[in-house]
Amino acid sequence: MEIITTFNKPLSDHIYSTSIWCKFGNYIMFILPCLSSSYIVFASIDRYCISSLNQTIRKLSNIKISRIIVFIILIIWLLFSLHIPIGYNRIRDPLTNITRCSVEIGSPTTYIIIDGFFFSLYKGAITPFFLCIFGLLIYYNMKRSRSRILPQTNSRSNRITAGQISSITPIIIVQNRRNSHMLTMLLVQVLLTIILNIPYMIIYLFGFFNQIPKDLFQLLMYIIFSFIARWFYYMNYSKTFYINTLTSKLFRKSLTQQILDLFHRYKIIFIHN
Repeated sequence: MEIITTFNKPLSDHIYSTSIWCKFGNYIMFILPCLSSSYIVFASIDRYCISSLNQTIRKLSNIKISRIIVFIILIIWLLFSLHIPIGYNRIRDPLTNITRCSVEIGSPTTYIIIDGFFFSLYKGAITPFFLCIFGLLIYYNMKRSRSRILPQTNSRSNRITAGQISSITPIIIVQNRRNSHMLTMLLVQVLLTIILNIPYMIIYLFGFFNQIPKDLFQLLMYIIFSFIARWFYYMNYSKTFYINTLTSKLFRKSLTQQILDLFHRYKIIFIHN
C-alpha cells in the first residue's frame, strides 16, 4: 500500500475509502506482523531444542512438529484478529461529517486495548524478550556441548598421542569461533529488533490515541517522525542478511564460497552447451 500511495495517490485514497479495506485490509495488516514475530520466536525455540543436550528436547525439533506449530500459530492469529472484520466499518461522524474506519460493534475501549496496547506490547517488548531469552539459552547449550567434549578427551588422555591432540585442538577452535559468530549475530539481531520496533510503536500509539496535530510545527515533526519510524519498521523485516554479513566473518566466507560454487556450476553448464 505504501508503494501505491507513493506512485498513485488517487488509487490509494479510493482503496482506503472502501469498507473492504476497512475490514479485511486492516485485518491483514494486523495479522502479518504478528505472524512474522511469532514465527521468528518459534524459530529461536526450534534452534534451542536442536542445540539441547537432552534427547527428549532435541526430538521436538523435527519437520512434522514444525509444520503443526506453523499451522497452529496461523489459526490462532486468524481467530484472534477476527474482531477487526467483525467490529470495524466505515462510519460517518455526525460532528465532523467525515466518514472514517472506526468501531461499529462492541466497546471501543476493548478494541483500543487489543489493537493499541497489545499490538505495541507484543511487537515492541514480548518478541524481543523471547528472542533474547532463547538466544542466551542456545549459547548456554553450546557451551555445555563444548564442555562435554573436553572431559571425554581427558578420560582417554592415556591413549591419546601428540598427533591426536593436535588434530582435536583445531576442531575445538573452530567450534569456539562458530559459537562466537552465532552469539554475535543473534545478539545484534535482538538489539536491532528492539531499536527498529520502538519508534514505530511510539508513533503507532500516539496516532491511535491522539488526533493529528493542528499546529504547523507539531504536524511537521509528526510527519517526519512517522516517515522515519515507518522505514525503521520496514527495515526490521530485511535486516537479517545485512546483520549476518556485517557481523560475521564466517558468514561472509560461507556466502562467498556459495556464490563462487554457483558461478562455477553455471559456467560449466554454459561451456557444455
